[in-house]
Amino acid sequence: MERRYKETCSFHMLEGDVIITLDDVASLLHLPITGMFHTFEPLHVDDVMFLLVELLEVSAKEARAETVQCHGAYVRLS
Repeated sequence: MERRYKETCSFHMLEGDVIITLDDVASLLHLPITGMFHTFEPLHVDDVMFLLVELLEVSAKEARAETVQCHGAYVRLS
């Protein structure tokens, strides 16, 4: 291994870049992976506003501007 990229969790080797996938982890640790990884439920705009203000510590004004710009209960992550 020549180097490891922390941002992508990949390794640069002489043959090329290698990345460890969930399937690799399951094979190595003999963990069964069944079902969906995550199911998303639709949120109401008020719930999104609460989450932005309480969990991400965004001001109510910024939260309202973000939900208006994204046209509903969506948020851009940057």
